[in-house]
Amino acid sequence: MTRLAILGIDGATYRIIRPMIAAGELPHIARMLREGASANLESTIPPITPPAWVSMMTGVNPGRHGIFHFVHRTIGSYQLGLVDSKNFAGMDAFSLLSRRGWTTGGFAVPMTYPPFPVNGYMISGIPMPLKGSGGAWPEGTRAAMEEFLGKEYEPDINYAEYDGKNEPGSEDLDRYEKLRDDLFRVERERIKLKLEWLRRHPTDFYFCVLSITDRCQHYFWKFQDPTHDGWSQEGQDRFGEVIKDAYRLSDEAVGQFRELLGEDCTVALVSDHGFGTFSADFFINRWLEDEGYLAFKKIPRWTLGVTTLGETLRRVKLGFLGRVLPGPIARLPVARPKHKKQRDKRDIDWKNTKVFAAMYGLCLNMKGREPEGLVEPGAEREALEQEVIAKLRKLRDPLNDELAVDDAIVSKDCYSGEYLQTAPDIQFMMQGLACLPKEDLTATTHFGRRKYAAVSGTHRMDGIFAVAGGERCPVAAGSVYEGMHIQDSLPTLLHMVGEEIPRWMEGAVQEQALQSEWFTQHAPQFSEEEIELGVAEGTTWSDEEAKRVEESLKGLGYL
Repeated sequence: MTRLAILGIDGATYRIIRPMIAAGELPHIARMLREGASANLESTIPPITPPAWVSMMTGVNPGRHGIFHFVHRTIGSYQLGLVDSKNFAGMDAFSLLSRRGWTTGGFAVPMTYPPFPVNGYMISGIPMPLKGSGGAWPEGTRAAMEEFLGKEYEPDINYAEYDGKNEPGSEDLDRYEKLRDDLFRVERERIKLKLEWLRRHPTDFYFCVLSITDRCQHYFWKFQDPTHDGWSQEGQDRFGEVIKDAYRLSDEAVGQFRELLGEDCTVALVSDHGFGTFSADFFINRWLEDEGYLAFKKIPRWTLGVTTLGETLRRVKLGFLGRVLPGPIARLPVARPKHKKQRDKRDIDWKNTKVFAAMYGLCLNMKGREPEGLVEPGAEREALEQEVIAKLRKLRDPLNDELAVDDAIVSKDCYSGEYLQTAPDIQFMMQGLACLPKEDLTATTHFGRRKYAAVSGTHRMDGIFAVAGGERCPVAAGSVYEGMHIQDSLPTLLHMVGEEIPRWMEGAVQEQALQSEWFTQHAPQFSEEEIELGVAEGTTWSDEEAKRVEESLKGLGYL
């Protein structure tokens, strides 16, 4: 019998759930809220998938687990690499409970690629390659999944064709038809698989994540939000119910999971963040350049590009030679002059740059940390941080003549731990997260409105938490409380099922979720076990895999 189950609903928000329940919808989630305890769940800074889910799984802040975004910084380099499970594995709920003798099952939980050995099974979640035979443990799991489906397993759809960042000149509503159909098709297929694996492989601990809510809210928000510049009556008529349909499908799945898990199972609903409108872009590099913090080499100019021998022969009208050359020879790299007309990151003049943008934040070009750093540690660093923060706090959005930045802070005020130096040095929030920094290197203004861009919804700080169970579950039925952080989730759930909490966890047990008499008689117990907190060096990704995953993430607006 499953003792503890976490059902993740990516991006779920009570702003949508509670009105739908009030209208008589979402009966299975409504039952959980009625019979269990619930709270708004404060997410990580920034509130995005990788740091949030890893904080949920580990009970520590990003400064301890080292994940701040879909990409990570490498000290001594300006390059950013994709994150994967090797960057934190060894301190997560699966590993912890497996070591204690629990059987565990994970399905589509973000940041579990590549899958790592557990006392059970692990089927990876994003980010991961969409094609191939990997992404599941133990060996043979993916083949068994595909045998059950009768087709190739799709962990997600490829979002590369949906430009989530840039603003086209007009709206094309037809493109959303296929996107909607693909999203629901893939999610229904995953739910079918998850339920089958629950039947075949019951485990003591089960954790899966539904992603349909996150994706639909990213792409379809403006169709149900008349305040968004991209709203239209036709758009609402065609797609105004898509987000609610995503919640309806999730609710249906919650009911199916609970039926299989049994009434005595302690079940938690968790989201990594909430959602809201995405209405504007802040062209952060344009602002940094205008403020004198970011410098570029002169453009246009002649430079050296790289092509292949085969392509060079084609350009000089000798392509027939390229076709008869052996493949490896035709692909040999050849330098060629290139008239560079448009900026890219290679054009940053690091020797004259003090501040640069990365991972939704700002990084200082520090001596001893960056390859060509010029900002001295200590007093110079602190003065520069405060200068940039002061300018951000005074920044006004000319589109609505309001202060643009809600708050800006240095990293040590929102993170702590071994990996603080790999975080952005300054984090800031704009217009309740309705406006996000965009690392465009060609923008001519500081702000732009979003109207026709494919992504019209983005994350908020308030996710959801709800927990319910049978007679033995000590939950305070009907309790609705405040003040819960995502890293409190795992310690609270461990305590509810009678497990000791590792002392290194930073999250707190939420007493308000528990029956007061039970909590008085059952104080949280802590273990002194040590679990390695290191972040692995290197990467799992091949160059081709990384390119494809990054292109898909760009379609979702993350990169």
